[in-house]
Amino acid sequence: MTNHLTFGQRLKFYRDRRQLTQRELGDLVGRTEDWVYRVESDRIPVGRVKMLTDLADALRIHVEDLQGSPTLLDDHGDYKGSVPAIRDALMQSRRLSGDLYDRREVPRLERVEVEVDQAWRLYQASQYARLGEVLPGLLADVRLAVHNGASDFQRKALREFALAFHVAAVYLRKLGETNLAWIAVDQGDVAASDLDDPAVILALRRGVAHVQLGAGLREKAVNGTLAAAQEMAPGWWRSSPTALSVYGTLFLNGAMAAARMADVQTTCEMLSKAEEAADLLGCEGNEMWTSFGPANVQIHRLATALEFENVDDAVAIASQAKADRLAVGLPAERQARLRLDMARAFGMANRADDAVDSLKRAFKTAPEQIRAHELARDLVRRLNKQTRRQDVHDLAVSLGAVKAR
Repeated sequence: MTNHLTFGQRLKFYRDRRQLTQRELGDLVGRTEDWVYRVESDRIPVGRVKMLTDLADALRIHVEDLQGSPTLLDDHGDYKGSVPAIRDALMQSRRLSGDLYDRREVPRLERVEVEVDQAWRLYQASQYARLGEVLPGLLADVRLAVHNGASDFQRKALREFALAFHVAAVYLRKLGETNLAWIAVDQGDVAASDLDDPAVILALRRGVAHVQLGAGLREKAVNGTLAAAQEMAPGWWRSSPTALSVYGTLFLNGAMAAARMADVQTTCEMLSKAEEAADLLGCEGNEMWTSFGPANVQIHRLATALEFENVDDAVAIASQAKADRLAVGLPAERQARLRLDMARAFGMANRADDAVDSLKRAFKTAPEQIRAHELARDLVRRLNKQTRRQDVHDLAVSLGAVKAR
């Protein structure tokens, strides 16, 4: 399947392959035959991740198949990202990792720390092609550091190992490589569990829930979030800016999982816990690359409103957000996601000009990220049908949503 096919065309293709009628598919996801017809004819969008997951489950495919092929690893400039190279680096057996370790020296810990920080900053800057290129070497370096240093060195290296495999996991999930993300976060979580560092442990627990959510395991992601918080010493989460940040981000991820379960109460409770942590923090921060603070809580309030299809609430949040003010100090990845969700809210409310403006800003902020996002491609296809504006068509072509005229 190609990105030039509409969502409706892909849905019909997989429904036909599964030999289901529109009525049968509707019954499986709790919708009507007419709803399926209107989605397949691209008359209405599917804007909820929960519904995307339900449709994929009913069709026995991955969500990524339904959404279209991501383009995160398109070569960009001099950088050539490679999923096979990352997969080799995830392998614990040297026989499966190819020549990655040939003549590779055990790195200094200071270098490893710099490499881990660089990888997270590339992720937050949405520089995915560059990150795809550096990850194999980073994963090899942290593995060598853990297995070949003195005991004190190994313990410090173990922290960097956990954090490196965490960034690999969230990156692979964004690529749609859920199985590889699972391998990465599993190894990172095991490493974190061997540390006496609550912040790293909680960060990797969030990573596990993040991958579970990407795999459609929404209930497990919610339960994992709650269990991780309960495992912490009472009051620890208030102990430092880092503690507040990893704790708050854990509950932001949990809130999205609860929203995709259509659990309003749990979603609100988790957002409230995150907001309490953000209020105590009192400012925007980026402790352990969390981008956590009041702005990120507001971004997730918008995202959960969209998930519940609360158009009025979503538009109200988007209208009040004033993205330029709210996004000050946030990494490009968060800024772009905020503007994409604002565009989605305005699109649902038929405010096409506002939707176009927000989507163009999102693409300018993080082109690799937005080009790979099916919700962005679907939105720009619909906007392109609603208007004859050349800039909208050009944006749709840039996102790979339509072919050039």
